[in-house]
Amino acid sequence: MNDAKPKCTAKAKQSGTRCKRDPAIGLDKCAIHCGLSKAERDRVAAEYVAGQKARKAVVTYGLPRDISPTEALLEEVRFTAGHVAWLREQVRALEDRELVWGMTERVDRGSGEFAGVDMTEAAKPNVWLDLYYRERKHLVDVCKTAISAGIEERRVKLAEAQGTLLNSVIRRILARLSLSPEQSALLPVVVPEELRRAAVAALN
Repeated sequence: MNDAKPKCTAKAKQSGTRCKRDPAIGLDKCAIHCGLSKAERDRVAAEYVAGQKARKAVVTYGLPRDISPTEALLEEVRFTAGHVAWLREQVRALEDRELVWGMTERVDRGSGEFAGVDMTEAAKPNVWLDLYYRERKHLVDVCKTAISAGIEERRVKLAEAQGTLLNSVIRRILARLSLSPEQSALLPVVVPEELRRAAVAALN
């Protein structure tokens, strides 16, 4: 396997020797042989970097895959059931007052005549509670869709049970770890992603 970095593809007119310089970003020739101004090279490089980021994003968010409508519905039921079970635990951990009252805005006035931190509190459903209700509604909707599409109710219940089981496993693992505040803040993102991956693996 050749891991050598690619070189400029230009060749000397008389000797035919290939240029040994590194190519400019996004091009197959070096800065001397590509014939572009610095501004044009910078533009091409910026477009190339943006394209690379876009390709990485596609891989991160998932590539297209073959899946039947039935499998897609059951997959949605599985990871949504896991989300609901996990969010239920977050709501249970809240104090009664936190469910309906809390900080809605924090403004840090670092300097000036009235320096300090202004905090606004109001009667408003906690964000965990709001997410819990939304995910519950979504679970009901996808279950109704799955059943109306002719998928056996037994399979739907099995999918829900699998999602709840996954949540139990994740909860036990998290209970054994000493997470930092930064790590804990990532849980609402990481846990749903891992539940989705587990649901996909269960279908394959």
